[in-house]
Amino acid sequence: MTEREYKKIIVADENNENPRAVTYPEAVANGWIRRAARVFLVNEDGKVLIQKRSRHIAKPQLFDNSAAGHVDEGEEYIDAAVRELKEELGVVVSEEDLELMPVIRETNFFAANYRLRVSNDIEIKADEFEVEDLFWMTPQEIDDFVFNKKEMCTDSLVEVWNKLRDNIINI
Repeated sequence: MTEREYKKIIVADENNENPRAVTYPEAVANGWIRRAARVFLVNEDGKVLIQKRSRHIAKPQLFDNSAAGHVDEGEEYIDAAVRELKEELGVVVSEEDLELMPVIRETNFFAANYRLRVSNDIEIKADEFEVEDLFWMTPQEIDDFVFNKKEMCTDSLVEVWNKLRDNIINI
């Protein structure tokens, strides 16, 4: 896996309080709970954009949320969501474009989850370093992956889809 220079990320306690900035390796080595933002793009046909992560990053070649990432030092959840959309997909949005769904506790994260409604002809320019491919999937296709092909998905996609599926697809 090729490494990039990363900012410090935010970790928190079991109650999502007492945030502090640490390096990614520190957070993982110590099992600290990381803050993350996850975004699901949903088009006019009700399909959800799923990315296949590149071989250059953690959890290589697994299916994942449309865009996601850690909350960096100095950011709030919404800032991370806006940043990750631009970095990973080349999609520029304002905070007002994102619909907040519940913040959930995952195994290693507190994740704020957002939905972005988009047109069918949205222009997406994925960052090839982070994203290998993109797929517009029906909720049923995602169900099949999450329930029957879990090994092909990130743990985060499985956890978030299981907890928030109806929030994501109900427009």
